[in-house]
Amino acid sequence: MSDPQAGSSKPADSLEQWRELRDTYVDIWAKASGEAVNSEAYAQASGTMLEAFLATSSPFRDAQKKAMVSALEQCNMPSRDDYVRLADRLANLELLLDDMDARLRQVHQIVSKTAEQPAAAPKASAKPEPAPAKEPAATPHLFASAPEPAAAPHLFAAPAPSPKAGSSAKPAAQKTPAKITKKGSK
Repeated sequence: MSDPQAGSSKPADSLEQWRELRDTYVDIWAKASGEAVNSEAYAQASGTMLEAFLATSSPFRDAQKKAMVSALEQCNMPSRDDYVRLADRLANLELLLDDMDARLRQVHQIVSKTAEQPAAAPKASAKPEPAPAKEPAATPHLFASAPEPAAAPHLFAAPAPSPKAGSSAKPAAQKTPAKITKKGSK
């Protein structure tokens, strides 16, 4: 009356044989389907089925696309084609902006180089350059800019030196502009 399973520490599992059978079954099918899928005949058969599916579904897709475009137009909503056109236009605008940015950088570099060159030239030469001749005030230029208003002193700026007594020179901010006269008026 001794039971061989009674002395073991594991309880008896009645489904163990079923699990082993299932695992073997899955392994056999995995091996067989792997061989079938990797064959040339399977590739040809799936290719012909895919071509047939695409050929038969094409009219349905076209009809569905027309219906969707019509429905979107009725609702005043953009279609996929509208988004594609908009994306193309935005891409073109982005390219134009990049070109403009590059050109603006070139202009800025040229202007900064030319601004540095005259400032560096007087330091290098020992001779003072003669002052440019003044234009007559009686014939003002049509597009001449108005005189700049006196700038307000900065809060942290040092005070401007006061003119010496007896000096007839006016500071640059206090100069009065020349009067503009109309030609032909008496």
